[in-house]
Amino acid sequence: MKISSYFKVGTFAVIVLLVSWWGIKWLGGQNILLTNNTYTVYYDDVTGLMESSRVKLRGVEVGNVRSITLLDENVEVELSIDAEYAGMIPDNSVAEIASAGLMGGMEIYIIQGDSEKVMPDGGVFEGRVRPDMIGSLADKGGELLEGLNVTVESINTLLGDNSEGIGMLVANLESMTASINSMLRASSGDIEGAITDLHTFTATLAENSARIETMLANLESFSGEIVDADLVGQLSATVESLNTVLNSLQSTGGSVGKLLNDVELYNSLTTASDNLGLLLEDVKARPMRYVNISVFGKSAEEMEAKAAKKAAKEAAKEEKRAAKASK
Repeated sequence: MKISSYFKVGTFAVIVLLVSWWGIKWLGGQNILLTNNTYTVYYDDVTGLMESSRVKLRGVEVGNVRSITLLDENVEVELSIDAEYAGMIPDNSVAEIASAGLMGGMEIYIIQGDSEKVMPDGGVFEGRVRPDMIGSLADKGGELLEGLNVTVESINTLLGDNSEGIGMLVANLESMTASINSMLRASSGDIEGAITDLHTFTATLAENSARIETMLANLESFSGEIVDADLVGQLSATVESLNTVLNSLQSTGGSVGKLLNDVELYNSLTTASDNLGLLLEDVKARPMRYVNISVFGKSAEEMEAKAAKKAAKEAAKEEKRAAKASK
């Protein structure tokens, strides 16, 4: 059987049309080769949403928008979702319109509910619109600008009310700056002299760096000798010896400790000292009671008598001299 060329051309044209129609549907987000469920959602406003916009479930694309129809009171949106995912959508889920990103465009996100029943084919989702991020930023920016305007107005009011005080403050600052400059100019010579002295001092240090290093080395050597001589150990031993002596003095077992700690001995020595003082006073007052000196066997009474006779003779001689002198 011979197939005519017209039949071949017609068949090829039908195939091209079918493939083109499928490609257009596929590019629009609809795959006619898959089984899809259809759902309906009603919104008050669907700005930015278009037919073939994507429908996502937990971030995964599961369908697209089949049609958008404007009604009297709202907008009807028909969703086409792959039947493979229909069992994951509870009947109390929400279809939320949200921004697809900073580049614009809107998508529908299925927010899963907690019902145990699955949304049937042809069911109706609750519709909701998520606030646009850019719109929210614009609102926040407007609020921020309004707050900035209020702040600027407050600052302007504050500056206006205190303009005189601010002027005085600026004048005082200028006067203080002029005073500081004048003081610096007056003291410039002293400052230069101090800097010169500082340079001289640093130069002197540099010139005597070798001596300073030698002094430091000697000091280090001296400290090392002190460490080697175990001066600290000797001082510790001396302190321990002193502590031992002090402990023996405080103890009543030794002779010195008994002398220092025996109260009766102290009282006896005090009494003896008092008695000795009284004895010395009596000796000074009446020495002859305690001293009896005999020269060549003569007693004290004989010596006293001899002395009395001698004194009488001297007195008689004086009287005679006086009588001769009066004649």
